[in-house]
Formats: sequence, C-alpha cells, structure tokens
Amino acid sequence: MPRISLAAGIALALLVSGSAAAQEAGRANKTAADSYPGPQSFPNANEAAVAKHLSAARRIAGADLFPDMAHRCFISPIYPERVRGIQFDGKITPTKVFDQLYSVGQNAVSAYVLKTNKGLILFDTLDNADEAKSLLVPNMEKLGLDPKQLEYIVITHGHGDHYGGAQWLQQTYGAKVIASAADWGMMEKGSASGPFRDLVPPRRDMVMADGGTLTLGDTTIRFYVTPGHTPGTLSSIFPVTYHGRRHMVGFNGGTGGGRDEAGLRASIPSWARWADLTRAAGVDVLIANHPLHAETIEKEELLRHGLPGDPNPFVIGADTYQRYVRVQQECARVQLARMGLSE
Repeated sequence: MPRISLAAGIALALLVSGSAAAQEAGRANKTAADSYPGPQSFPNANEAAVAKHLSAARRIAGADLFPDMAHRCFISPIYPERVRGIQFDGKITPTKVFDQLYSVGQNAVSAYVLKTNKGLILFDTLDNADEAKSLLVPNMEKLGLDPKQLEYIVITHGHGDHYGGAQWLQQTYGAKVIASAADWGMMEKGSASGPFRDLVPPRRDMVMADGGTLTLGDTTIRFYVTPGHTPGTLSSIFPVTYHGRRHMVGFNGGTGGGRDEAGLRASIPSWARWADLTRAAGVDVLIANHPLHAETIEKEELLRHGLPGDPNPFVIGADTYQRYVRVQQECARVQLARMGLSE
C-alpha cells in the first residue's frame, strides 16, 4: 500500500472536507432557491395568440398606461406572489381626491366616500368589522367626515375584502347597503374556505338593477351590472368637481379581472359595453377598488403634495380612460389564450 507524507495527508483531508462542505452548501442553496415561488405555468397556451393580444394591449397602453397593462396582462396572472407582496394589508394616508370624493381605505383594498349635501355614500367596506372600526372610520374622521352621516353603502362586488365591514357599519350607523342581485346571493352564500369564510353578510337592504340610479341630495349615481370579476359586479358613473371644475368618474367594480374561463369570457363584452357607457357619459376620471389597479397611492401622494395649479392625477382624460378600458379587455383575451382558449 503506497504511503503518503503527513503533510500530503492533511492536504488531502482538507480537500475532501472542503469538497464535502461545498457540496452540502450547494445542496442547501439549491433547496432554499427551490422553495421560492415561481411564475404560473400555462402548458396549454396558444403562444401565437398570446403574443398577438399582448402586442395589441401594449400598443393601446402606450407609455402612460404601461403599468396598468403590465399588471393586468402578465404580473397578476403569472406572478401572483409579487402582487401579494405589494398588495399587503397596511395603513395609508386618507386623502381628499376631489371636492366630494375621499379615499379612506387601506393599502390592499380601496374604500371611497362620496359626500353630498344630504349625507355620505360609502363604496366598499374593507376586510372585516375590525378594519371598518379601526381603519375606515378613523380615516373618515381624519378628513372631517362624520360616519353618523353615512346613508348608503355600495358593495362593488361580493368578495369578502369589499363587504367585510358592511354589517358592522350597517348596524352601527344605520346605513342602507346596496349590491346587485347576483352578488347579494354570493355574499349570503358565503365562502366555504379561506380568510373570509366566517364573515357574516350585511342585511339585504337594496338590490340595484342594471341601469338603476341612486340620488342623495345634489348627487345622482348611475349603476350598471358588469359581470366578469363576479357575476354581479356593480359599476358606477357619477359627477365630481375639482376646485369647482366638473369631471365624471367611471368606477368599474371589477378591475381585478376574470378569475376563470367563465369570468374572462363574461368580462370581454362587459368591458366593451363599459366603454360605450363611459364614452357617452364623458368619463375622464379613473378610480379602482384596489390601489394597485390604478396607481392610487402614487396619485394620492402627488395630490397631497401638489402645488397650486398642478393637475389632479386622477383626471386622465376621456380618451385615455377609453384606452384603459380597451387594455383591460385585451388582457382578458391574453389570459384566455394562455389557457389555450379563444374568445
């Protein structure tokens, strides 16, 4: 048996030991990296159709609406963990965005108050009673809004993060809750699992039909049922002013997009109809029921720190609003193509 020197033996032992340590470290690093969430895969994708519709969406969006296109066309459906990382539950600064419209929600989900000369109308109520009590109401009070003046609560759609605080607000302040018939049924059925499975829905006060209106004092809101995100998503058009100048808000209740084939198929004609309705009404203001869907927090920062004469960033203009709607429609086609389906 060949003999080696003591020094050579030590060197060999160190080499073997170092190699083993390196291999162990490599395995550890690989295991850690393998645990990272990855992009969603779509094995049945029609890549040619994906490219076609994505190119159309990009062309419609241009530079100004690129973040909106990117979010709806590929960030949200392919990288949901990134969305969750940004759209976390968190406090934001309540902000007066128009002379009559106030943002009082949180980082993950929006809530807006529309002030009239006969009381307040609240759109959406956050995740649960605790958030309504500990976030929404204090946000209203910071802006000089008295929650006792709440007359109506509008639920844009029947997911728990939008109606979670409605029952508490209804019981505490006597506000009447409004939703579409389909989404009243969705709320009352409840969720069998997930974070909203224990929510108690509000009492059914008012069912809003497609094309219906709500008038409170000097303000009239027109409502439309726009299926896609949910079967009874409720969208609205109403006037506001900014420093006395009149604008028209188009508040689509389902900017979260379709979640499955049925929702995606329903959303495409819904967006087409919404384009016609908002064009006819002269809508030039974009708001959404999640801040991430329309760069809400960024716009509110600009608004709070604006100089005299600076434009309101929520006023995007009638033509740009129409392009936003077309982007949402085209992104639904992109997602259908990812699923190997066509319109």
